[in-house]
Amino acid sequence: FTKRTIGAELIIFHLMEILGAIVVGRFLDNEKSKYDSQRKRAIICLVSFVLINGAGNTIAFFQEISAKNSTSIANDISEMRAIIPSTAFALWGFADAQIQVYCYWLIGSFYSSGHDHSRAVGWYKCVQSLGTAIG
Repeated sequence: FTKRTIGAELIIFHLMEILGAIVVGRFLDNEKSKYDSQRKRAIICLVSFVLINGAGNTIAFFQEISAKNSTSIANDISEMRAIIPSTAFALWGFADAQIQVYCYWLIGSFYSSGHDHSRAVGWYKCVQSLGTAIG
């Protein structure tokens, strides 16, 4: 990728994170949904996360195979061939926001008192930061 393309990919990723957080948050909190129970909404959220993340990984897998067999120059965002990796970035951004919102939604469901809730969120952020530090 060119520097311009990497910048565009990051914009796509983060815009889809914003969109994903809004969509999933509204879906999980919607009490008037046709999926009448929290359990159904949670299962739908997890299944859709697996499908969306799996689709992004599948696209990336085939893109990597294509890149290994090709001797072309770096992708630029102005070219049509940049659409496929951009789709993978978009799916990953949506899936990332989806699982983050789901985790916070679970914490909110499990802990009703402010003290317990803040400890749970602090612990979650600690574990999340440890995972980021490890790689």
